[in-house]
Amino acid sequence: MTVVLLALDALDAGLVELFDATAFELESSQQIETFSHAKDTPYTPEVWTTVATGVGPEDHGITGPGTSEWSNPIFELGSRFTGRLTESTRGTLGRFVRDKTGEREQIGETDAETIFGRDGAVVHNWPGVHDGSYLQQAWDLMNAVAEGKPRQEFERELLGLGAQQFGWAREMLNHDVALAGVHVHTLDAAGHAYAEDEEALRNIYERVGGFVDELVDSLGPDDELLLLSDHGMRTSFYGGPDEDGTPSSHSWRAYASSTTDSVPDDVFDVVDWVDEQVEHQTVQREQIDIDEEQLKDLGYI
Repeated sequence: MTVVLLALDALDAGLVELFDATAFELESSQQIETFSHAKDTPYTPEVWTTVATGVGPEDHGITGPGTSEWSNPIFELGSRFTGRLTESTRGTLGRFVRDKTGEREQIGETDAETIFGRDGAVVHNWPGVHDGSYLQQAWDLMNAVAEGKPRQEFERELLGLGAQQFGWAREMLNHDVALAGVHVHTLDAAGHAYAEDEEALRNIYERVGGFVDELVDSLGPDDELLLLSDHGMRTSFYGGPDEDGTPSSHSWRAYASSTTDSVPDDVFDVVDWVDEQVEHQTVQREQIDIDEEQLKDLGYI
């Protein structure tokens, strides 16, 4: 009995409809509310930490320069001064420092309580919570394709990384795990790279949709899946609401879909939604245990 929380960064409600990407449309699905804090649009480390804690950046601390940390105090001080620069500019500056010094920043991790700190919960690659190295790999791929990395290599490495993360989620279903959370940055990286190439981005949605189908097929009768995003992605070809920004910038079309009869309405509501599902499964498990004892008393087992 496992609840899988699948964080599909930049899964866009409008593009799900445009691409007829039915793999993302589980029993319940809808666009959900998200937020911005340090930037004008939703920012990955801030929002995913809120999803995991239920509180805003002012309380969980992963915001602005706090989203990355350097072991070198001089670089850490410089990072704090560049906190409000664009992701692209910060990425360029960070890459320059890495190339010249070999130093590497780390994604900051919150000290606030998260849903993954409880008994029976496991987490893999969750910005602001656990091991941001995989997110950094995706960011590096985004920078590399912008600098001329061949698309074939970009997609091979990006989809390979995503396949590993989906594989981790499927494996957790074979263990005594109440909650398993994993973050996948594939759609965000592809959205930035292919914001003006509808065919290429549609193909990535289809490939990730195939990963979702495999995960759904792996669910047991008592397992549940919630997939959700922190934001969407503006493109040159969507043409719907919230397209007044530059293509490849983040949209407000965050999305959620689940195998249950409900989804959270807001990224702040995910903790409560998970609590309800885990509690429901605990009650079911206790009922099954009671029924077995009664059957033993009656001599049936």
